[in-house]
Amino acid sequence: MTAATQLNTMTFPLNGARLIEASAGTGKTFTIAGLYLRLLLGHGDDQTKHQQPLTVDQILVVTFTEAATAELRDRIRARIHDARIAFARGVSSDPVIQPLLEEVKDHPAAASILLNAERQMDEAAVYTIHGFCQRMLTQNAFESGSRFNNEFVTDESHLKAQVAADYWRRNFYSLPLALASEVRNLWASPAALLSDIGHYLTGAPLTLSVEAMSGDLNDLHQTNLSAIDELKAQWNAVSDELEALISQSDVNKRSYTKKSLPNWLEEVSLWAQSPTNGYGFPDKLEKFSQSVLIEKTPKGTPPQHEIFTAIETFLTNPISLKAPLMAHAIEHCRAMLAQAKSQKQWLSFDDLLTQLSASIDIDEQSLLMDRIRTLYPVAMIDEFQDTDPLQYSIFSRIYLDHPNVAYS
Repeated sequence: MTAATQLNTMTFPLNGARLIEASAGTGKTFTIAGLYLRLLLGHGDDQTKHQQPLTVDQILVVTFTEAATAELRDRIRARIHDARIAFARGVSSDPVIQPLLEEVKDHPAAASILLNAERQMDEAAVYTIHGFCQRMLTQNAFESGSRFNNEFVTDESHLKAQVAADYWRRNFYSLPLALASEVRNLWASPAALLSDIGHYLTGAPLTLSVEAMSGDLNDLHQTNLSAIDELKAQWNAVSDELEALISQSDVNKRSYTKKSLPNWLEEVSLWAQSPTNGYGFPDKLEKFSQSVLIEKTPKGTPPQHEIFTAIETFLTNPISLKAPLMAHAIEHCRAMLAQAKSQKQWLSFDDLLTQLSASIDIDEQSLLMDRIRTLYPVAMIDEFQDTDPLQYSIFSRIYLDHPNVAYS
């Protein structure tokens, strides 16, 4: 990657990997069109030019949306047209085209090259990232290991809804009433579940931060209730000591007043002495978290006790069905969706990136990557989506370690 410098379109190297950082409205499209002209004409010195002039079908330009693709294609076509007229007339006031007139000596040949390029712009390799992936998978089905007869779908929301409903039926219909109520407290319907997990059902392989539920949901529920019972038992064993312990400490007595403290203790004690049927707990439990008690003791010695530490742990990592159950739903619905699409021979937009990336992963002899580099010796990525690791992974593996190609 080049260091951060002011970009000069006429001297910018057309080989290796280059990063161009620019905000909106700073002339990214203008710069791409200028670099495109140089690639067509083989412009540059030994350090900056590409190894040979290219045609419009050899210069890969990737942008984000179909609208941006159409606009970019039109802007490049217009620049080629302006340059062709300038080479025919021998004069231009354009800051990019005029230096080309001075440095490219054979004007008739340059005009001819640009005329052919202008005529061929409908065949130019200007694509969205998804369009590029689709072409590579279909045109190189043997090298990529993809099927020849996949159907590409732009909307898989209906299939996702079916998968979520199927997961709901399999996992929740037979639950005991109390546990079913706990699930309904989390998600009122399969659509609500899908709203939480839908984003995670396609795309790059996931590493979940929470371990998915294993085994039976009822077993997880009972384990959770037992953990809550354990905290309640700890509280009940020492609850008689806590009012004196807190009152005799240096905790702020305007917060823990003689009136409030007994009421808070009684509220938590009533909860601790009640049967555990669900996951609710009184909001006053937070008053007895060790970190809160320390915070409320700006001077002197705060009240300290094992139960306060246990409460802090409980509140920091709340016992819940949601996290492990949601992880379980993601894993299973993701697998169910992939299986359903495989049976229908469907590929979605996200699948295009995922499948091309996977094809590159198993491309041990570099047949696919060599084929792409042969088709497109230069790739220019407009509006690189740095939030999409697959996009960077795909292009970096194809181009980064090959100095005779260009990637920017």
